[in-house]
Amino acid sequence: MDVSVYERKPEHHEALIWRATVHQMTRRLTRELAGRPPASRWNGPPPLPLLSSPDRRGKVLQLLTAQPWRAWRGSELAAILGIENVNGFRGQLSQWSHQGYVNKIYGPMPATT
Repeated sequence: MDVSVYERKPEHHEALIWRATVHQMTRRLTRELAGRPPASRWNGPPPLPLLSSPDRRGKVLQLLTAQPWRAWRGSELAAILGIENVNGFRGQLSQWSHQGYVNKIYGPMPATT
């Protein structure tokens, strides 16, 4: 009985290489079309902008416009701004969302890759 072992055929390896190449190029193109920076393997996140606005809402809007691809958590914004009452700040973010200043995402956070 002759059993074909596809992993030994050069055509199979070539197909796997083509599949991996298409997958990688599709991810790069999607990231570029979405306006995201290129994925960095060894670098940390991009630096945060200097927050020059005098009020809290202006600082939050500066952070959101500096990195529009990123889905921020309320606790992350609070930590950057030095806000100790995180729950109160989340309430304020909800008010800003109802007023149309920020958009809220419900459910699991989107992937960052």
